[in-house]
Amino acid sequence: MTPRVEAVHPELSSVPANLLRLYIDFSQPMAGDDAFEHVRLLDAAGKPIPDAFREIELWSRDNRRLMAYVHPGRVKTGLALGDQFGPVLEEGKSYTLEVLPGMKSLSGRPLEGRFARALTVGPPDQRSPDLARWTLSPHPDRLEIVCDEWLDHAGLEDFVRVEGVPGRCRVEGPRVTFTPERGFPPGDYRLTVDARLEDLAGNNFIKPFETPSGSTPLPSERPATLVRPFRVLPRE
Repeated sequence: MTPRVEAVHPELSSVPANLLRLYIDFSQPMAGDDAFEHVRLLDAAGKPIPDAFREIELWSRDNRRLMAYVHPGRVKTGLALGDQFGPVLEEGKSYTLEVLPGMKSLSGRPLEGRFARALTVGPPDQRSPDLARWTLSPHPDRLEIVCDEWLDHAGLEDFVRVEGVPGRCRVEGPRVTFTPERGFPPGDYRLTVDARLEDLAGNNFIKPFETPSGSTPLPSERPATLVRPFRVLPRE
């Protein structure tokens, strides 16, 4: 079977100008090693942007998701690469993420045809996420969560848990559904979120991505985990 690109995250009509990550989902495990010979970012004129990505291949455990890491040296202000070449994305402009044919799956089959995803760029996001603004809707068989903003897709899958309850998360944009393995008996529970979870621009619960020198919290002041209690009521 020929591999194909299934999705690109975030699935937003407008991304922040300081976007750090794009995720490309493939229909089957990919071989890797040459991804950035096939993945590139084009400007509005269709020209490839040099050094748009930090060309380190970061694959999911099943080799079906590639993280394309927008070069942080051109996102964070005051760094030499950004001063020399400018930002990768600029507010108000349009771009295209392109995946060229030829990238091979683990079975040796190449992608056929060109995949393109248009990106429109909005203002930068400088604000950290806030767990207090999340909406929790508990049910006996699941916990539905609406985050206060779009967060890192892979981070949500890895960093959102219910204390003491085995289960898994399904992520759909800012909506997360935690499904416990054996349901939720009536009672009190605690949603736990790793403080390293980031939004699309690299702001996490510890600090914004753009942090003035000397204002980074000391290790003793950094929360490792954030907690939101919730209650599951008996079925009616």
